[in-house]
Amino acid sequence: MPRRPQSPGAMARWPARLRLPLILLAATLAASGALGQPAPRPLVEGRSATPPTVLVIIPLQPGRPLFDTIARAILDEFLRGSPAPSVSLEYLYDWLDPPEVNARQLQFIRAKYATRRVDVVIAVGHPAYARLREDVGLPASVPIVFIEGNPRLPDAPNSTRVIARESIALSYAFVRGLRPAPHHVALVGGASLADRVLNNASLAQLSPLVPANHLHDLTGLGPQDVGARLAALPKGTYVLLGSALADARGRPVSHPSLLAAIAPVATGPVVVSNDLVIDEGVLGGVVIGVAQAGRAAAQVARRLLDGTPATSIPPLDLRAEAVVDARQLDRFGISASTVPPGTQVRHRPMNTWDGYRLWILAGATVLALQTVLIGGLLSERRRRLRSQEALAQRLRMQALVADISSAFAETSADRVETQMVRSLEHVGLTLGASDCALWAWQQPGTPPRLFCRWVNQPGALPVVTVLDQVLLGWARPRLERGEEVQVSDLAQVVPPPEALPPTPVASVLMLPLRVDGRAVGVLSLTHPHSQAWTAQVIGDLRTVGGIVATAVVRARAAASSRAQLETLAHVDRVAGLGEAAASIAHELSQPLAAILSNAEVAHQLLALPAPPLQEVREILADVMADDERAGGIIRNMRTTLRKRRVEATPVHVNVVAAEIRRLVAHDARMRRTTVELELGQGVPLVCIDETQLKQVLLNLVVNAVDAMSGATLRQPVHLRTSARDDGAVIEVRDFGPGIAPDVLPRLFDPFFTTKADGLGVGLAISRSIVEAVGGRISAGQADGPGAVFRIWLPALRPDASVKEAS
Repeated sequence: MPRRPQSPGAMARWPARLRLPLILLAATLAASGALGQPAPRPLVEGRSATPPTVLVIIPLQPGRPLFDTIARAILDEFLRGSPAPSVSLEYLYDWLDPPEVNARQLQFIRAKYATRRVDVVIAVGHPAYARLREDVGLPASVPIVFIEGNPRLPDAPNSTRVIARESIALSYAFVRGLRPAPHHVALVGGASLADRVLNNASLAQLSPLVPANHLHDLTGLGPQDVGARLAALPKGTYVLLGSALADARGRPVSHPSLLAAIAPVATGPVVVSNDLVIDEGVLGGVVIGVAQAGRAAAQVARRLLDGTPATSIPPLDLRAEAVVDARQLDRFGISASTVPPGTQVRHRPMNTWDGYRLWILAGATVLALQTVLIGGLLSERRRRLRSQEALAQRLRMQALVADISSAFAETSADRVETQMVRSLEHVGLTLGASDCALWAWQQPGTPPRLFCRWVNQPGALPVVTVLDQVLLGWARPRLERGEEVQVSDLAQVVPPPEALPPTPVASVLMLPLRVDGRAVGVLSLTHPHSQAWTAQVIGDLRTVGGIVATAVVRARAAASSRAQLETLAHVDRVAGLGEAAASIAHELSQPLAAILSNAEVAHQLLALPAPPLQEVREILADVMADDERAGGIIRNMRTTLRKRRVEATPVHVNVVAAEIRRLVAHDARMRRTTVELELGQGVPLVCIDETQLKQVLLNLVVNAVDAMSGATLRQPVHLRTSARDDGAVIEVRDFGPGIAPDVLPRLFDPFFTTKADGLGVGLAISRSIVEAVGGRISAGQADGPGAVFRIWLPALRPDASVKEAS
C-alpha cells in the first residue's frame, strides 16, 4: 500500500511523541496489502488481479482519537475478509488547519493520486467532501461512502452513506430519567467552527429540558480552565461532553483531555453521546459507536468493490444504544432498578453466574454427565443385584431340590411323613412363605385330605382352614387338569371379603402333584406379600412336588407291603407253631401232669385225721408254680399267634435264644437230635420286635432240625450268641446235607423253597425283619458238613429312644 503523504507544514505541527507511531502505522498499512498475502483474486470478474485501492479521507490529523478509532475499525474489517484491498489513509480539510494549509494538502493529494487507481473512497463527515472527486481529481465513476455525523452532508452522485448522528440532548434525557432529582447541567466542548455549530445546536436542544438558570455553557474552554469553572458550580452538576476539536486559542482538545481535567472536580455524572470514552469514568448515555461506524463503512465499501452500484445501496442509519457504567451508578447512588430494560450495563459487578458462567455450565455439564453415569451405574447395579438375587434364589432352589431328593432317597418308608414336614419347612423358608401344605385327593366330590403341613408361626396348629377349603374347591378343576393356580387377589376367589376371617395371606400358589400322569395331590404355598412366582420357581416346585408325590406313593406301597409282610409273618408264625405242636404239647404236658399228681397227693393228705398242713401248703405252692408255667407257655403261644402292631423294644438276644431252645427241644428229640445252646458274654441289647425275633430264630432252628432228620451222623443243632462289630450275632448251625451252590443265591427269594411241602416265605420274611432294623442275615456252607445261618443286629444306642428305634 502506498505510504501516506504528509505536507511539511502538517508534519511539523504533529507532536514529536506521535511521529514514530504514525511512521510505524503507515509502514504497517503499506505492508498489509503486499506482505504475506497470496496472489489476490479479482473481486469482480474481468477486473485486474491487483488488489483494489480504498482511499480513506478523514478531516482530522492522525493521533486524534476519532481518526485512530475509525482508521483501526476500517482496517480490521477489511483484513477480516479475503482478499484484503490496499487502504490509503489521508486527512484533508482539517477543521483546525487554515485555508492555505488545506490548499497545500489538497494539492499534495491530487498529485499523489493523479496516476494511481482509486476504486472506492470512504469520506468521514466534512461538508466539503461533497465535491471530493472534483477537488482530488478522481473520476466520477469512483463511488464514495460517506460517514455522516452532524451536520448533514450535501448529496453527491454515485455515493451512499453511513449515518452516525449523535445527540447529547438525547443522552441527557436518558440519564436524567435514572435520577430525576433537580440538578444543574454544564455543557463542555471546544471553540472551533465545527464545535460552535454542533454545541450551539446541542444547547438549543437542551433548553426545553433544563431551566435556563440551571444550564451552564462551558464550551470553548481549554482543559486548564474548564476544571476551575466546573468546581464553582453547585454540587451534583451533570457534565455533558459536546463536540471538542479545539479551544478558543486554537489548541487541539478532545474528550479524553477534557475528561482528564474535569474528573477530579466533577460531583455529578458525566454524559456522552459517543463511545470514545465510555469506559473512562463517564456515566453513559445514548451513544453512537465510532468503531461501529468505521466497520459499517468498510462493509459497504466491500460491496462496492464486489460490483454493487452505489445507487442501489440505501443509506445505513446506525442506531444509537443506551449504555451506562455500573461503577458510576454505584458512585452516584443510582439504583440499578431504574435502568430501562435493554440498556447495556458495562462493568456490572459480576455475580456468580456472570463471573463463572462457563465454569458453571462446564460444571453443570460434568455434573449432568456424572449424574447420568451414576444413574446408569446404579441402574446397572440394581439390575445386577436383581440378577444375582434371582441366580442365588435359583441356586438355593436347585440345592433345595437336590437336598430333598437325596433326603427322601435315604429315608425309610416309615419316616417319610417326618421328612415331608422338613421338606415343606425348607421350601417355605427358602421362598419366604407363611404356609406350605400337602393335600391328597380323595374320591371325586369329596374335599382333599391334609397330608402334612408346615406353618411359619410358632405355636400354630396345622389344621384345615376355611380359606383352604374355599381355595381348593375353587381351583380343583384346573389342578386336576395339571395346571398351576396363582391367586394374587383373594377377591377373585371370594368376591365378598367379609366372607373370610382376617388372614395375613396375600398370594397363593397351588401345584398339582402327578404320578404316572395321574393327579394324586396338591402342593400349596401362601405368601404374606403379593408375589409373582417365576417360571423357574414354579418349575423347581414342580420337581419338589414330583419328588414328594413319589415319596407318598412309595410310602403307601411300603405300608401295603408291610401289611402284607405282617400277614405273611403271622401265617408263618402259625405254621411254625404247627410244626412245633409236639414240643408245645410236651411242654404243656409236664406242668399239667405235675399239677394232677400234686393235686392227688394233696387230696390224700387232707383225708388223714391230722393232715400235715405245712406239706399241703408246699404241694399247693408247687401246683401254683406249675400252673404259672403252663400259663406262660399258653401266653407265649397267644402272643406269637396274635396279629398286632409291630413295635421295636430293647431285647436281650440270650433270653430269646434260650426260650426258642426250650420251645423246640421236645420236637428235636422226636427227630433224634438236640439243640445245643451257647450263650455269649456281654451280648448287647438290640432294638427289635421280640415276637418277630422269636419268629426268625424259630424259623432257622426248625429248618436246622429238619435238615438233621435224614442225617446218619447224630450231632446237635448249635444255637450260639456273641458280641461282634458293635452288635449281637446269632448263629444257627446244623450238620445236615448243607446248601447246594446253585441254591445259595436264591435262598432268601420269596416263594423259593427246597422242601416238598414248603411255602418259600419263611427265609424271605426273616430277611425283611432283620433288614428292617438295620441288621444282616446270611447263609453259607459250614466248615465240615451242614450249613450255618448268621444274623447280625446293631446294638441299641444308649441315647436312642424306643420310639426312634420303632
